Amino acid sequence: MENRERQYTLNTSSPLAALGNIFVAPGQAYDQIREHTAWLWWPLLLVIITSAGFMAWYMSTVDVHWMMLQTLQHNSMVTSKLDAEQIQKLADNATRGRGMLQGTLGVVIGIPVIYAVLALYYFLAAKVAGYEVKGYGQWFNFTAWSNLPVIVSTLVSALAYLLRGSHQVLATDLDMTSLNALFFHQSIGDTWYTLLSGVRLTMFWTIGLSIFGMSRWTRRGMGNSAIVVLLPYVLFYGIWILVKVA
Repeated sequence: MENRERQYTLNTSSPLAALGNIFVAPGQAYDQIREHTAWLWWPLLLVIITSAGFMAWYMSTVDVHWMMLQTLQHNSMVTSKLDAEQIQKLADNATRGRGMLQGTLGVVIGIPVIYAVLALYYFLAAKVAGYEVKGYGQWFNFTAWSNLPVIVSTLVSALAYLLRGSHQVLATDLDMTSLNALFFHQSIGDTWYTLLSGVRLTMFWTIGLSIFGMSRWTRRGMGNSAIVVLLPYVLFYGIWILVKVA
């Protein structure tokens, strides 16, 4: 009996078990990962590999000239400085290899940087609030696991691209979990296109997980945890909206 219980504990207290539990039993997952900071590599690498893999596939097959032309023609910072002929020349000079390199590097570098900044915020908030969990590595671990739902958006985008059957489609238009794809249907160049395309259902999933996980880790109420988790999102998107309407 003891051996069976011990075996059960070993099987459930593992990175692979936590990868599944974060989706179906988040309470158990957060209890597991709190004691294993080194597990942060599992969700971090999984998100990077899936995101970089999709980006590499997309950039290796998309109509690069069309994509660059669409992007440049609807960028107000570009159109304010360059005329139509100059924009066309930039699009003509775009190469698939350069686009693939920039896209994959953006993912490989960008994701850890974003996680590092968010973990620093949690670390400082924990210091100020006197939370029991105080190590920066612990909060990086927390951030990496809480953001694991990002892979759902990536997989949805990959499936949409596969089914679309067209190589003239922007990556932002492939994510069927974005508010723009689900409700607003704005086109590139419209005022709120970029913002609405960047806000996804998986972001709300991540926020919910983070609130739940922080409450469980710190033994504070959901309201207290919600304030801490939501603050950077409110500031980021609040400033973005103010800039747009100004």
